[in-house]
Amino acid sequence: MTLRRPPLPSTRRARTLILAAMIAMPIAAGFSPSALASVPAAGPAAPAAPDRQPVSERYAATGPHAVTSVAVPGYQLFHPADIATSPDRHPVVTFGNGSYATFEQYEALLRHLASWGFVVVVADSSVTGDGTEILAAARYVLAENDNPESVFHDRIDVAHVAAVGHSQGAGGSINASTNSDGLITSTAVLDLPDPWWATRPVDKIDVARLTGPVFYLTGSDDPVSTAIPQAAYQAVSPGPAARGRLLGVGHNWPADGGGFRGYLTAWLRFTLTDDADAARAFVGPAPELPTDPRWDGTAVKGW
Repeated sequence: MTLRRPPLPSTRRARTLILAAMIAMPIAAGFSPSALASVPAAGPAAPAAPDRQPVSERYAATGPHAVTSVAVPGYQLFHPADIATSPDRHPVVTFGNGSYATFEQYEALLRHLASWGFVVVVADSSVTGDGTEILAAARYVLAENDNPESVFHDRIDVAHVAAVGHSQGAGGSINASTNSDGLITSTAVLDLPDPWWATRPVDKIDVARLTGPVFYLTGSDDPVSTAIPQAAYQAVSPGPAARGRLLGVGHNWPADGGGFRGYLTAWLRFTLTDDADAARAFVGPAPELPTDPRWDGTAVKGW
């Protein structure tokens, strides 16, 4: 997905017409009118239980594993350093770079995810919108599980694979998931571009084809990933789906994931490992995400 920035309106009337077009375009893209209901603001903050650390804070911290990285032709991998000696099987996270980006721009985040027990793989590609490289990277790791010569031999939880991506890679992660025949079981997208930013037909996405849970994360100041289309994406996703906008954040953010890191990690722990503590962010009588004052436009459905 090659991004093109729309021209800025110069008059009040032009701004009004642009806003009307923004509302109409998701409908033309297949979103139902009910998906375009106003985006809810964050509710009042729920105090954390005195003996419980907030989910976002716990999972923003480095996980229990030391991390090793390895480069192979076409891919960069990050994994727990004790993978060869530990009896554990590790879920897979395949990551999609944004437009013209390389893995180095996300390396601190990818290392962070590996510290929580994931095998993270990122393709050496800066054009990831069609999802091909993202899905191929996941298949590469799963094949290594069957390779007796590999450090990943019998160490991969092949039933739990997530696709994660930023910007163009976010759209690619949706496409990888919908084209994976169930291989990818969870999806999380950071700054998924609004539908009219896709200029290549192969980059267009159809979230209604998702078969697993999906988390839509964006910044409140992101002109590429705006409130109404993101709400519509979440509304028409057929399975469990969460969304939220991090206040004061634009389209780009620190290499370690910044304020996204805690809830993203918790989502992956919840959907890939059934981590009950991570689940508190999204499910239960008082989930944390919808009442976090640092976020707005939050919603969770499907559980």
